[in-house]
Amino acid sequence: MKKVLAKFGFVLCAAACVFTAACAGNGGKSTLLGKPSDFKPLTSQENSDEGLNSLRKKANSFSSEFTAAAYNGYKNGENFAVSPVSVFSALSLAAECAAGETRTEILSALGVSYQDLQNDFSKLFRSLNEEFTISGRGGKEQLEGKIQLTNSIWLDEAASAKQQCIDALSKDYFCYSYAANFQSANAEANKAVSEFVKEKTNGLIDNDFHISSQTLFTLINTLYLKDVWNEGGKDLGFTDGKHVFTEADGTVKNINLLSGHYFSGRAYDGGNFTSFYTETENRFCLKFILPKDGFALADVFTAENIAKVNSVTDYNAIDYENKIKYMTRCLFPEYGAGYDNDISPLLKDMGIKALFDKNKCDFSNLSDDKLACSQVRHVTNLQVDKKGIEGAAVTVIQMDGMPAPEFEEVYLDFAVDKAFGFIINDGDGVQLFSGAVNKV
Repeated sequence: MKKVLAKFGFVLCAAACVFTAACAGNGGKSTLLGKPSDFKPLTSQENSDEGLNSLRKKANSFSSEFTAAAYNGYKNGENFAVSPVSVFSALSLAAECAAGETRTEILSALGVSYQDLQNDFSKLFRSLNEEFTISGRGGKEQLEGKIQLTNSIWLDEAASAKQQCIDALSKDYFCYSYAANFQSANAEANKAVSEFVKEKTNGLIDNDFHISSQTLFTLINTLYLKDVWNEGGKDLGFTDGKHVFTEADGTVKNINLLSGHYFSGRAYDGGNFTSFYTETENRFCLKFILPKDGFALADVFTAENIAKVNSVTDYNAIDYENKIKYMTRCLFPEYGAGYDNDISPLLKDMGIKALFDKNKCDFSNLSDDKLACSQVRHVTNLQVDKKGIEGAAVTVIQMDGMPAPEFEEVYLDFAVDKAFGFIINDGDGVQLFSGAVNKV
């Protein structure tokens, strides 16, 4: 069977175009204002581009710091998974919309310059949109794996946006743009957002994001990944015997582990932990961080160690002196993990403060409306089983308009103390009586 790699592409359409108002499923109402700019597959030359690789490294540095921070705030005994690249992408949209101190803080937290995003975000985005198909009987192609990153901006119908920024989001960040009535038809607008996210995550994330009626703009990134262990989706086998698995709280279970494929190399020794990896059919790499005896996961799952493991490429496969080539396989359990939190406190700790400050937030590149971020919600759903890996994530940045200022109440009299005219209307403004009073 022949394997074919195919890249996603979207129909080119300027963001200024307005499409027919539509219901996204049952009850969700929104209007598609513009589609992402068309993009072509990433070439092998682009994939090795120095600027792109530099941006990948910077994104990974952010990812290590963000993952550790999220984990430290989530130690509730449940399995845990975040998608740093989704957060990175959503904040990149925010950086494009922001100006002044707000943009500076976002870029600093991401560890990038605005020029980095201008030059190379589009390449990073394109590298994260790919389909993997396989030719089966009769030459009919079947989808085997897929990765899809999607960006979108949602405008309240009453919001005033600068077209130049919307066009830049479409062109440089491959961003959909939608209008919805968050103020007067909040339930329908929220339903449209939920249905969009559900569609882009293949049903793995089906949440109500409770976007408020004060929302003027919402920036959303979604990520979907699915791949198999073996060509054609053949199941990965389990170990014949059971293995002792010790959970974080000390509970001991006897379970069968999945038996991964052999890869060249030996486990990486990180001092208080060891690490090795396995790969899916289309080269998505799952790396494990395993505490050594005497250490807990909380001791070793740190930003420094995450970055260290992520950067390891040499697993010391060859012992030249003894003429030995080592091959290692991972034996690991099926598992599910997820996350659903407002990550605003984490981002503030990482230096993004003005974005959330109603007196300092500067989103003037997008709009002259006074805005501030009220919430950044991050949701994930990840499953690893005998078939492969399937996971989805969404990051929702909610930008609310400032409430009208409170006014001092001043009481006045209007004295009708001379001849006057009058009009009497019904509740719809229809003039029922009108006339003049010359004497009383």
